[in-house]
Amino acid sequence: MESAHRRRRALLKKAITKKGLDSFLVTSQTNISYLSGFTGQDSMLLITASSDFFITDSRFIEDARDNLKGFQFEVVGTSTYETIGDIADKKRLRKMGFEAMDLPFEVVMKLRKVLRRCRTFGVSDLVESFRQVKDEAEIESIRSSIRLLKDSLNRLLSAIRPGVSEKSLARICESAFLAEGASAAFDPIVAAGVNASKPHARPTDEPIRKNSFVMIDIGCRLNGYCSDLTRMVVLGKVKEKFKKIYDTVRVAQEKAIDKVAPGVMACEVDRAARDYIEKQGFGKYFGHSVGHGVGMQVHEGPAISRANRASLRPGMVFTVEPAIYIPRFGGVRIEDMVLVTDGGCNVLTR
Repeated sequence: MESAHRRRRALLKKAITKKGLDSFLVTSQTNISYLSGFTGQDSMLLITASSDFFITDSRFIEDARDNLKGFQFEVVGTSTYETIGDIADKKRLRKMGFEAMDLPFEVVMKLRKVLRRCRTFGVSDLVESFRQVKDEAEIESIRSSIRLLKDSLNRLLSAIRPGVSEKSLARICESAFLAEGASAAFDPIVAAGVNASKPHARPTDEPIRKNSFVMIDIGCRLNGYCSDLTRMVVLGKVKEKFKKIYDTVRVAQEKAIDKVAPGVMACEVDRAARDYIEKQGFGKYFGHSVGHGVGMQVHEGPAISRANRASLRPGMVFTVEPAIYIPRFGGVRIEDMVLVTDGGCNVLTR
């Protein structure tokens, strides 16, 4: 992975040069891991044209030195700000970019006070734009996460029956993840009946009733990469209204997946599902985007939304999850992860 980390930092250097910057401060722990492989805390990267600085304190410096290559290591003494200022002076930096969506305003103000001859510029979604396209190693890590996710889902399905609570089912998944050295990528959603009308419903202690439907939305994080899927489970007989809603969502998802290919705009994938749901008379019951990217974070780019006109590229991994939520009745969401390929896409979670 060291070569991948070096390649990613090289891409970042080209990008900041195009923006007229001579350096870039990385403070997002996810982006630090993406660029270096470091999984600890309280660290920063300062990337310049000629040097890559890894900045941390005495708690993590030994770990960093033992496991990272290609960096100059800087140990924070009394102040992180002064450490960055000293590097800027030594390297004669004049235009430093920083992650505008990660660094709080007050921190930026303190940093500007110590950067005596260096101006700072907020930049959004720079490293995140690289992360949208996964390399082969990342895709394999995602596949491993999905395999564990599907095994955990099978354990949950074998335990689901009338009388069992939503919370107890959610704990089955979390325990299965922990047993394999993974963790939940988000709080599991197990929502039965009317509770399923809430997109991010919280599991309750209420027992699941006979002749009801259950929404199960789970995801895990394994070796730094996430997975995410949603399934609907029927216990006994259900109303015809549920069947109609389910079939509508199922067809909408297939229409969206059929649209996925390189060069297609993300908003076109969203539109394929949304238009079908609207034509079936359920448009006002579908409010969120059709999908989101999945990788080191369970929610990242690309957004598969009405507003995103960016084109899909091979290597992108995202969810396709149309839904219908009807208050005081319940909801249906079907979610799968897809990988954009040179010729279209692969559905990873089936």
